[in-house]
Amino acid sequence: MDYDVKGNTLYLIISLKTKLTDGTPQFPMFIVIPKLRYDVYLHKCGSGTISCNQVSQDSIYHGELNWLTVYCASSSCDQRAKLPIILDKELIDKLVDIVKDNGKPAFQIVLGIEPYAIVIPYIMAPASQPDANVVRTLNLIIMNASVKGNLSNDSRLIVFSSDNVRDFLNKIKYAERVKIEVEVKLPETTEGLPGPLIDAIKDLEAAFNDINNLDFASAIIKCRGAIEHVTTKPTKREEEKGGEHGRVIKDEVKGAILDRYEDGSAAKEFYTELLKSLDRTSRNIHEMASMFLHPDSNKAKFNPRMADAIYICRQTLGFIDYLVELSRA
Repeated sequence: MDYDVKGNTLYLIISLKTKLTDGTPQFPMFIVIPKLRYDVYLHKCGSGTISCNQVSQDSIYHGELNWLTVYCASSSCDQRAKLPIILDKELIDKLVDIVKDNGKPAFQIVLGIEPYAIVIPYIMAPASQPDANVVRTLNLIIMNASVKGNLSNDSRLIVFSSDNVRDFLNKIKYAERVKIEVEVKLPETTEGLPGPLIDAIKDLEAAFNDINNLDFASAIIKCRGAIEHVTTKPTKREEEKGGEHGRVIKDEVKGAILDRYEDGSAAKEFYTELLKSLDRTSRNIHEMASMFLHPDSNKAKFNPRMADAIYICRQTLGFIDYLVELSRA
C-alpha cells in the first residue's frame, strides 16, 4: 500500500475508480468532483492477518477532498488520489497499542455516496462545440463504496505492518512527542493573578495539548494568543512619548508586579526597567510566531514542524511563567 507522511498527516494513495452515468456519447477529457467525503474505520488484524476485528463502530476520521480533478477518456474514469488522515494523539495511541499487542492495524476507507457529496462534477465543454466554455453537470458514481485494500481474504482492508507503523511514527517524531508530555510544567494555580495572565495560561495549556495531539499550527496560534493576552499595542502618542514600538506589557500586569514595591525604591526602579526589557522579549516571540501565519489572520502559511511549535511555545511559557513569578514575589 502506497502512503506518504508529511507533518502530522498520513496520506493514503489510492486508485479512485468512477463511472459517468450521463447519456452523452462524447466524454470529456477531465471532470472535477467538487467534494468527495470519506470515513476511515480502524481494524485490528492478527499477526498472520487471518482474522481482523473492527476496533470501534464509529469512524476514527472523517475527511473530504475538494475540487478533485479526474482524467476521463471514456465513461470509466480512473485517478490516483491522496486521502489525508490526521495522526492525532488518540489515533496514534490506538495504532501503537495494536502493534504492542502483536497485531497489525488496518484501515477501511468508505467513500461518501450521498448525492450532494459526489454526484455533481463540473466539466468544461470542448472549444469546438457550440456550447464551448459552458459549465455542465454530469452524474457520477463510485465503482466501489470502499477503497480496495491489500488483504487477500478481505479486500476492504488496507493493512499496515509493524514496520510501516514504526516508519510513519518516526517521521512524525513520536518519541519526541512523548518526551514533551513529560517535560512541560505549567503554573499549578492561577489564584491571585491578574486576568490577562490567567487567560494566557489557559491558552498555553491548550497549546501544549495541541502539540501532544500533533496539531503544531494550532499550537503556534495559541501561543501567539497567550502573548497577546498580556500585551497591547501602544497608542501613537505613547510611542512618540516613550520611544516604544510594537507590543508592550499591559498596565494591569505591570501594576500587579510593580505595586509590590514602594515608590522611589531601588527595587521598583529596577523592575520598571526590567519590564521594558520584557516588552522587547514579548515582541520577539510574537513576531516569530506571526512568521508562520498569514498577515492579520489565524491561518498558517504551511504545516509547521514539531520543533517550530515546541520552541515558540517553550519561549512563550518561559515568558509567561516569569511574569507569574514576578507578580507573586
